[in-house]
Amino acid sequence: MRSPPQLEIIRPINDVMIGLGVIAGYLVGGGVHWMTGLVGFLVGFLISGFSMVTNDIFDVETDTLNLRMRPLVRGDMSVRQAWSLALVMMLVGLSISALTGPYTLSIAALFTLLSYAYNRTLKKTGMPGTMIVALSMAIPFLYGGLLASMNGILVGVMFMCSFMAGLSREIVKTVADIEGDRATGVKSLPVVVGIRPSALMSAGLILAAIALSYLPVFYGCTPYYVTGITIADIIFLFITGKVITMRGSEDAYRLKRAMLLPMGIALITFIVEGIV
Repeated sequence: MRSPPQLEIIRPINDVMIGLGVIAGYLVGGGVHWMTGLVGFLVGFLISGFSMVTNDIFDVETDTLNLRMRPLVRGDMSVRQAWSLALVMMLVGLSISALTGPYTLSIAALFTLLSYAYNRTLKKTGMPGTMIVALSMAIPFLYGGLLASMNGILVGVMFMCSFMAGLSREIVKTVADIEGDRATGVKSLPVVVGIRPSALMSAGLILAAIALSYLPVFYGCTPYYVTGITIADIIFLFITGKVITMRGSEDAYRLKRAMLLPMGIALITFIVEGIV
């Protein structure tokens, strides 16, 4: 049975991961109040939902060309209804964020602005737009850290690892969308330089994130962190080999989904490290 279009269009799994990223940043930063963590989760979830909906609104043509049967493509939801949903999620998310102070509100507003700008125009700029998406995946950790006392080393590692792994996955996604991007004038990395160089850059980013993920070992971390991050990194290494040899959109579609597993394990590892 298909999910209601209002639920499908916000991509709740992505939103939950963004919300959990905020919680991870909050716990690692020294946060201890569950209500504050919940507020941070809701802000991340709602602003991410806004981003997902506006992405579908501006990507109707591309999604149609790429045969992605999203709610707007199927006609299960009108563009007007989608805008109403997006605006409600944005306003509620920013209103909740305002309760946590001006600095966190500024980060939430920046996240909102970047996601809208990307979805509206910056996606067609190629690599700069791809980097904005990766930055939006890393910002929740910074937001969560600001909610707490900012344990600089681990929050910084979380931010940078998330950015590099997210950028790697976004490059793989552009390989998956290469035909639609070519048809709609999107100057993505594989469109400009080809699939092979894009694959090598994606793999290099994964390797850099793996190396950086062990930095906390030198500053003190629990065995839980070492175990969890090692499991994630082993899976990332396996995927890296597949990324280097990917030939086209079919391989890229499989790999972009596969990369969610080690990213999820790393996220859980950061949360556990913050709790213990």
